[in-house]
Amino acid sequence: MTSTLRTTKKVLSIQSHVIHGYVGNKAATFPLQYRGWDVDVLNTVQFSNHPGYAHFTGFKCSTEELVEIVEKGLVGALDIKYDAVLSGYLPNVQALQKMAGIVGRMCEEDDNVQWVLDPVLGDNGRLYVEEQCVAVYQDIMHRSKIFLATPNQFEMELLVGMPIRTLDDAKRGFEQFHEKFPRVTRVVVTSLELSDFFNDNVYVVAGFDSSLSDEVFFYKIPKINATFSGSGDLISALLTDSLLNGHGPIQQPLSTSLGQVLWLVTTILQKTYELNVVDRVPHDEAIRIKDLKLIQCKDILKRNLVPSIGKPETIKI
Repeated sequence: MTSTLRTTKKVLSIQSHVIHGYVGNKAATFPLQYRGWDVDVLNTVQFSNHPGYAHFTGFKCSTEELVEIVEKGLVGALDIKYDAVLSGYLPNVQALQKMAGIVGRMCEEDDNVQWVLDPVLGDNGRLYVEEQCVAVYQDIMHRSKIFLATPNQFEMELLVGMPIRTLDDAKRGFEQFHEKFPRVTRVVVTSLELSDFFNDNVYVVAGFDSSLSDEVFFYKIPKINATFSGSGDLISALLTDSLLNGHGPIQQPLSTSLGQVLWLVTTILQKTYELNVVDRVPHDEAIRIKDLKLIQCKDILKRNLVPSIGKPETIKI
């Protein structure tokens, strides 16, 4: 019993929270717990449901409340030692700056703490946060020691300051990212719509690990005829698990972990899709699926030996 407690990994997850549905902390907590993590959950907002619905209610936590919980409570009074911090949506510029300062210090003072940063700015060409947050994230990622960043395409474009529409753009975008943010060891762009693949009905998930090589690797994923909320949050959580939970004798390369995580996520999305279209004609136009079916997919998450989505392709930067 003592041995089990000692080897259980501990993560602080700082993200949004919804009462109904699975985005933010709700998309991360159950999968991480089910994969063996001890998860401390700090909710930056509390909403009835995510804003993709027609209506939602709730509130945002103040900067002072968030800082006091972490600085005076978890890290101060309790002196909790975390293996990882997973950070996502923060409600304003001040909260982002303050929380990044605290997490940054945790990582500098203890090499065992690994920061997985999802720079939540927006999606599909639309900001979810104040415009100043772009510059704040750029500053944070330039100064801070970050184990993994997981922007989507829109966020990657904002961070590097250029549009990404083709494979050549993606190559230059990763070059810019590495130059601007040399202390971010790994980056995964969780969704790329590239003109090179428009006829193939696929999207791309790409990654780069500066500690291993100068190659960007990418997986081409067949599209499901739907849009989903929470899939990016799920990817970040499962990458945290795959890279840091020690399921094997040594830490896996990012490319291997990403291939396995993409298999898990696409399998979950496919089952979520099937459960939502049971009464629909299969070839209807794309539907919007507001909530993942994570509980119904627990057997998928339970797998110890996870196959890969396929073999990645690579380009040098």
